[in-house]
Amino acid sequence: MLQPSGIVRKKTWLLSDDSGISFIDLMLSLVVLTIGVLALMDLQVIATRSNSSSSGTVIAISLAEEKIETFKNMAFTSIASQPSTTWTDPATNITYTTAVTVTNNQPISGVKKVAVTVTWSDKAGNHSVPMATVIAPQ
Repeated sequence: MLQPSGIVRKKTWLLSDDSGISFIDLMLSLVVLTIGVLALMDLQVIATRSNSSSSGTVIAISLAEEKIETFKNMAFTSIASQPSTTWTDPATNITYTTAVTVTNNQPISGVKKVAVTVTWSDKAGNHSVPMATVIAPQ
């Protein structure tokens, strides 16, 4: 008579009713998931803070470029230092201060160096953006 082969035999441990996850496994996976979500929330806060700082820098650069372009369009003899001016961004209520310093015969004789510095303060602290150009008579 033929004997059944070992391949056809079912393993009894595969048919047990112990399938599924336990309460401890569920709680452990929830702890790991919670830690991951909390890390993502912290990353979101850091990204938002960095984004607002970058926005302030972009505004300051735009103000400095605008001021330099104004000086480039002026007559050479009327280019001179100006008192500080302020501008407040209506969206963020941050005040930007623009200071202009004109130095004659710098870096070479017969030209004017125009240095513009824009400063502002926000939640991250005090910031400043310096920008300079040299203007020669036409």
